Formats: sequence, C-alpha cells, structure tokens
Amino acid sequence: MPVRVIPTFLDELNAVLGGGFQSGSVMLLGGEPGIGKSTLALQLLGSVDGKVLYVTSEETENQVTKRAERLGIHLPNIVSAGDLNDVDLGGYDIICVDSLQTITYGSDGAPGSPVTVKDVASKLVRFSKEVNCCVIIVAHVTKEGIIAGPRTIEHMVDVVLYLEGERTGNKRLLKLVKNRFGPSTDQVLLEMSEHGLNPSTISIQQSVSEPGLVVSAVNTGTHFEFVQVHALVTESYGQMPRRISSRYPNSRLLLLTAVMQKYLKIPMYKYDVYVDITTDFFVNDYGIDAAIVAAIYSSLKERAVSQNVLVYGEILLTGGILIPQQNPKISQSASLIRTKASTVVELIKELF
Repeated sequence: MPVRVIPTFLDELNAVLGGGFQSGSVMLLGGEPGIGKSTLALQLLGSVDGKVLYVTSEETENQVTKRAERLGIHLPNIVSAGDLNDVDLGGYDIICVDSLQTITYGSDGAPGSPVTVKDVASKLVRFSKEVNCCVIIVAHVTKEGIIAGPRTIEHMVDVVLYLEGERTGNKRLLKLVKNRFGPSTDQVLLEMSEHGLNPSTISIQQSVSEPGLVVSAVNTGTHFEFVQVHALVTESYGQMPRRISSRYPNSRLLLLTAVMQKYLKIPMYKYDVYVDITTDFFVNDYGIDAAIVAAIYSSLKERAVSQNVLVYGEILLTGGILIPQQNPKISQSASLIRTKASTVVELIKELF
C-alpha cells in the first residue's frame, strides 16, 4: 500500500517523523495523568488534513467535544467506548485511542491489566498495518516514568513520545524516545495556555542583577529555553557539606563543586550549596554547568553578574569549558553577551 504522510501543527515533530504522521504507523504518547496528553492528542488530530477518529474510554463524548471546542478544534468523529470491538474503526486516516490502560479490544481481561494492555496494543498495531492507517495510543506512565504495562509495548510501535513537565507550570517537554522514521533523541519544548499546547517562544525572564543569579540556556532538542540559575552558599556546620539541587543532577553538582575547589582554590568543604533552575522540567543539558559555577561563586562572594550576560558551557574535570557551536536561535534572541571563557578560571575573571 502507498504510504501517505500527513503533517501536524508541530513543524519540529514533522521534521523528525519524516514529514508528519505516516500511514500504517503506530505512535505511543505517554505521560503522567493531567500533564496534557489528551489535549495534545486532540490538537494533533484537529490540525491534520484527513479523516480522523478520537476514541475515549475515560470521558464521555460530550466532555471531549467541549474540550475540543475550548481549544478551537472541530472533530466530528468522537466516540466513547470501553471496548474497541464496539467501534467501527474502518475508513479513517488517523485513529486516536485514549487511553491504553482503560480500554479493551474484545478481551476478557480487566482493563489495565498487563495481559489486556499488551493485547490491545498488539491488535491496534496489526489493524494499523492491515488497513494502512495511523494509530495514536495515549498511555499513562508509572511513578518510575515508564509506560504502565509490559515493556514489550514500546517495541511493538513505531514511535514513542513522552510528555513531561510540572503540572503546576506551563512548560512541557515532548521527548522522542523511539522513532523508526528518523532521529530518536529530539525534544520539542511546548507551552500550555488556554488555547492548548503550542511551541514555546524564546524569551528571558527579566530580573535585577543580584548575587547568586545567573542567566543561562537549556537545550531542549529543537529549542533553547532561557533560564535563571539561582544559587545559595552558606557556611556548613555538619560533618558533610550539603549539595542540594532542584531540577538538576545532584551528582553533577558534586562534580562542579570539586572542580571549583581544585582550580579556583576555594575550600568548598566549608560550605553548603543549594541550586535551583527556573524551568518546569528536569535539566539534563550539561551546558548549564558554567552558569551553576558562576552562580555559586556569585553567592559565595556576594557579587552580582550582569543580567545581560549569558553563561553557557559544559564543565570538564580538567577545569576546562566545552563551548558548543553558536546556536542561531540564541543569537537571534535577546541582546545577551555570551561568555567566551575556555576554563573556569577565565570564566570567573571575565565575570567578576
């Protein structure tokens, strides 16, 4: 059968999926309850040029229709059902099933059980290939951050996406962890508003210059998000100095303080260090290392760094700073002066 590619409203997602949704493919969209999976699924279906079907087993047709209307989306084909055998799935270009853990497919097992979840997924994959349509399966994740159910489900499908973020914040990260049509390490930064999830715009929070605050950027895959790094350094009165970081690996913070002690000759063992980053998701981009070192030094010396300076670079064990290639999305944004230091010693001299 010929493969049809249907673009979505997310250009970044289209780029990594080979142009958009591909007929005969199955996509697994996972995330915590309330993070916005259903909203994103509705937006994806409402933005495509094709005949689509939204099957919900968690809400009524009226509830989903009202949500779609609030988002400015018109979906004529919305069905509420607990068993996919009760739904006519034929004749559609894209079918969305919401959600994997609450629906059955002619199975005698209870919804959400490992056997039923695997059975529903395998039948949807087979159906997608047989009729050459695209299927989106919405799924919940466990406390450990993985799709609830057997891990074999992720091996069955063509694309696996995770929607992450703090439910109290407005930023979401759409992570591509499996992709048979292109790279599988990309991420799309989204922003939640009353109109749903949309690509996040590059902006920087304005603030006064103060000790312990440094501006940096976080590479989210397809975007750079400007963030503020806050650090607090106090004298330590315990046997072991504290190293506590929010939204950043604690083990990495330990490494950075060790580098500061060796190359900046600062007795970090005398101080407790607390670090926070103004973002709604966990930061794995080590390019923020240099900003954390600068923020710690700023707090320790009680000297502010200008808010017009952007500090970005990965700290090496040798005390060097690995500066990635200049990203045009950073260059085209606010009038920030990037640091050019190649070592932590040069960084401190340049900033202070």
